[in-house]
Amino acid sequence: MGDMVDYTLDSIFTDDAQGYLHGNIKHGGKGARLYTIWVNMKQRILNSKNKAYKNYGGRGITICDEWLEFIPFRDWALSNGYAENLTIDRKDPNKSYYPKNCQWIIRKENSRKLRTNKINMQIANEIRDLYKLGKYTHQQLANKYNVGRRHIGNIINKMKWYDT
Repeated sequence: MGDMVDYTLDSIFTDDAQGYLHGNIKHGGKGARLYTIWVNMKQRILNSKNKAYKNYGGRGITICDEWLEFIPFRDWALSNGYAENLTIDRKDPNKSYYPKNCQWIIRKENSRKLRTNKINMQIANEIRDLYKLGKYTHQQLANKYNVGRRHIGNIINKMKWYDT
C-alpha cells in the first residue's frame, strides 16, 4: 500500500476509469468536487498535454498506485479531513502524491506554497510599507519584486497576502 509506481496516461484509464470519464458511474462521485480534484491531480501527473504537466509529472511527481482508483482516494480524503473549502496539498512539494505526503488545506495557504511564488508575508508587508511612503508606483514595485503590476495592486489592497 502506498508504493510508488510509474504510469502512463493510457495505463491508468482502465475500463473502470473509463466508466468514470464517460458517465458510467460505478462508485459515484462524478461531478462532485472531490472527484474533480482526483481527476485534475491525475491529469497534472500523467497527461503530458496538460498545461500543468511540466510542474508535476514532467518533473517526476507521481501518484501512488492505490490512488489511481477513485474509491481509495475518496476514502483517504474523507478520513483525513477533506471539506468542500479545502484543497489537496503535498507537504513536501518535491515529493509525490501519496497518503503520508498529502493533507487538506485552504486554497489561500496552498497558493502561498507554490514553488513559483516569489512573495511571502514579509515581502507583502514590505511592499505595502514602501507603497505607503509614496515613493513607489505599482509598476516600480512590480519591477523591484519581479511580479506583475496587478499582483502588486492586489497585495496593496489586501486582496492577496494578508493575515486573517
